[in-house]
Amino acid sequence: MKSKIIYLFFPIFLLYILIILVPIIRALTYSSIGEITADLSSGILPSIEYTYAICGVVAFLAVLFSLPYSYVISRHTGPAYKAADSLVEIPIMIPHSVVGIIMLITFEPTMPIGHLLAKYIPGYSFDGTLFAVIITLFFLSSAYSIREIGIAYQKDVMEYENVAKTLGLGETLSFVIISMRLLLRPMMKGFLLSWARSVSEVGAILIVAYYIFPSFVKLAGVFIYSQWLGYGLGPAAASSAILIITGIAVTGIFKMVESYHVRY
Repeated sequence: MKSKIIYLFFPIFLLYILIILVPIIRALTYSSIGEITADLSSGILPSIEYTYAICGVVAFLAVLFSLPYSYVISRHTGPAYKAADSLVEIPIMIPHSVVGIIMLITFEPTMPIGHLLAKYIPGYSFDGTLFAVIITLFFLSSAYSIREIGIAYQKDVMEYENVAKTLGLGETLSFVIISMRLLLRPMMKGFLLSWARSVSEVGAILIVAYYIFPSFVKLAGVFIYSQWLGYGLGPAAASSAILIITGIAVTGIFKMVESYHVRY
């Protein structure tokens, strides 16, 4: 017998699916196949390739930082560590344009930290550089990997790690052999979440790197924004459809790998 609560929750569930699905379907059907095909030569494909590659680097760094972070924070419950852990979500709530400003006043060569970097890095500059893109996207997206891996580590993995220690494995070996194996799926999820968040960023990138020198490439979100400003809704909608299709394809591949090749 079905619970009566399903009659309350199912319409809400359906409404949520429609809120997500209807705009995506509209984006994919607004432009004709001919318009989408013609837009392939607009420069959107190189921009998407460049964006996905850079965001892959950012996501890899996020996962790389998440492992030691999760290890340390799971073993310390003092006030200082709790305060440090509460900082993780702060970048998520800061408006994206504000993040761009924060990056400029932190890393520009005329600012204290930027000036220090310029003393040791010949020819250092910030705005319009690949470094500006990577550090900005990392600031915005790393929390997703941190939380995904950290929750999995504290909830499930630590227990197995402790069991391995009682059986004679040292702390390092138990982490490498047991924990890393069990964290493969959370790492993949964290990578995908950080990657997707990085791909979606526009506001902060408009401020720190509208063009990325010396190639003058624009990230996909910025490219589509500039299309909308310069040529109107039609070309921007066609490029948006291409970005969505490729994003769905990449996400689908990740989900397949996660489902069939990563086992606890």
